[in-house]
Amino acid sequence: MNISLQNHIDNLRLKLETLWAEKVAPHYDALGESEQRTVKIAAIILPLVIFVFGIVLPILDTNKALHDDIAALSKQVAEANQLADILASQPKQQGSANTNNILSDVDKLARQTGVRSYITRLRPQQIMGAGQRLQTQIKNVPYQKLTHFLSILEKNGYNFTNLKIQAAGVGIVHMQASIGR
Repeated sequence: MNISLQNHIDNLRLKLETLWAEKVAPHYDALGESEQRTVKIAAIILPLVIFVFGIVLPILDTNKALHDDIAALSKQVAEANQLADILASQPKQQGSANTNNILSDVDKLARQTGVRSYITRLRPQQIMGAGQRLQTQIKNVPYQKLTHFLSILEKNGYNFTNLKIQAAGVGIVHMQASIGR
């Protein structure tokens, strides 16, 4: 195997020497002494420039960018861990827990009934003396899914005010409502 590889290398070297002698050497010999020196310098510098600017510097830039990304992500992880420790050490506040519970309950029920992807607005509403409510807007929802969602909400103790349902097409409706307990 080494003999075969050596033969290929010898053949390639022979072809290069022939190419040099027949094609390149006559042009090189026709150049003046200063021009030949310039060609020699260019033959040395050009591969170095290609190596440095084409390979080494892009690799170094990519490496630096990756290190910067890792440092930024490490900082974010540290901040997230610090916030998690703070949240774990503080007891839940009663007022915001109710809002989050209503919001998360309605969102969970919407996902279970297949209506969540049609909800365009689901946000808490503060009304004096009315308790916690959610302003809800659903667009282009199949009527059967909407009625199933509304019945599930009612079974879970939610009530509706300002309920408005509009036809948007055959079997498709829009709904706006205020949902609360």
